[in-house]
Amino acid sequence: MTKNNQKRLVIFFIVMFGLIASGYNSFLKPLDSMIINFIQGLENPVLTSIYLNTTNIADQKPSAIITAIIVIILFVNKFKREALFLTLTMSTCGIVMAFIKIIFNRPRPNIHRLVELNSLSFPSGHTTSATIMYLTLALIFIKLSKKGNNNYFPILIAIIGILFIATSRVYLGVHYPTDTMAGMCLGSVIVLTYDLIYYNKK
Repeated sequence: MTKNNQKRLVIFFIVMFGLIASGYNSFLKPLDSMIINFIQGLENPVLTSIYLNTTNIADQKPSAIITAIIVIILFVNKFKREALFLTLTMSTCGIVMAFIKIIFNRPRPNIHRLVELNSLSFPSGHTTSATIMYLTLALIFIKLSKKGNNNYFPILIAIIGILFIATSRVYLGVHYPTDTMAGMCLGSVIVLTYDLIYYNKK
């Protein structure tokens, strides 16, 4: 992807985040309700078990542990630049989320819940964290791959993982769909911006 195209993507995700942030209490309410009804309508014991046992991968503690392990592996294998790239993106996630959740101060949805949480809802921290981690790892894999920027398979895998986490948060009743959409936009902006600056793409 060229530098100009990547800049356009960053602008697109910023605009989308702004639209979601300005509309979740008004014109996006019907969309939230429609998606919640559809996803929670899929509830069954197997799906519940899968989501309950996997969604916490994106919690702060597991994410920090996984990040640390991957950073060490990259560093030991002399991929120091990539190790720092992952460290920067994941560290930024924690700092940014702490401020943004307080700014918007959106309560958790009052819907059918399979998990009880009392913290703030917007944007979804799990989805933001998953977006940053999976997208960063995909970009690192592409940079280290012999196929280089022509290898889009890691991005596809990252998108599947991100959507899985995002869907799980709505299924479990702890987030509105707009929370997860905003998390995907925010995470993408952080990663793509760091990629542009850190690798100084031409």
